[in-house]
Amino acid sequence: MVARRISRTQLLGYLDKLSREEPLPEPKLYQAADQFGLSIDQLLANATRSHIRRDLVRYSGVDQDTLAQWQLMAEERHAVARIDQSIMGNSHGARVSGAMVNVRSIRQPHPQVVMMNDQGEISAPPGSTPAARLIIVENLENFLSLDGTLSLLPACGLSPAWQEADILYGSGNSITNILLTPFFQQYQEIGCLFDPDPGGIRMCDTLYQRGNLPPLHFLAPADLLDRLNASTRELNMKQRQQLATHIRRSPPCAHVGGLIRTTGKHLEQETYLLPVSTTEATR
Repeated sequence: MVARRISRTQLLGYLDKLSREEPLPEPKLYQAADQFGLSIDQLLANATRSHIRRDLVRYSGVDQDTLAQWQLMAEERHAVARIDQSIMGNSHGARVSGAMVNVRSIRQPHPQVVMMNDQGEISAPPGSTPAARLIIVENLENFLSLDGTLSLLPACGLSPAWQEADILYGSGNSITNILLTPFFQQYQEIGCLFDPDPGGIRMCDTLYQRGNLPPLHFLAPADLLDRLNASTRELNMKQRQQLATHIRRSPPCAHVGGLIRTTGKHLEQETYLLPVSTTEATR
């Protein structure tokens, strides 16, 4: 079983016990040193160890300079929570202080980087302005194939006006980062060109549940049913149950999610770049 991580408060408590030469749990002290990247050997180099009971020990004569350095480190706080968590060896324990996306369009084919901070401020390249509509592309191959993606849109039932849409590389689940909300709110409509699979449905559901975004559309070509029937990738029972939940509470997911459940099959969106009759499109 993996040991629970030591918090900064716990570490300070252990250091306080060391300074007062009180018993403390030795395994936890060693775990804390390893987790925070501290040298336990330097701290205890000249200390005397006395076993009390079970895992409790008392140390006397610890290196006071090292102890003071440990205490300063444990007490230090940063404006960015991610830094504090990284110091504790748990960089995923706090959200990054901002987010970034890559956007391109027929107007600006070269990808543009747009950044958002945790205050909701958007930083875009000079002279760039958002289009009326946005298409989120989940997979990199489709983002790189701008012409292929734009040519697919009419088959998804979209009007010619969508040819001017901004195309955003969604990079999997990162697109559901709540810090991106102000960026999404710049648009009138959002098309979700996600994989027709449980993961893609889940992402659309997550965005829809946020409740403060423009209208969402889960995009798929009109021949999706044929493509799914030809696929060799099958759902398991857990995926079927998850789909039922997403479909029930998120109308934008209902049509594609329903086709996936009915056929029991799913696909990667890169297959949209191939004709349905092509054998490779089913793999």
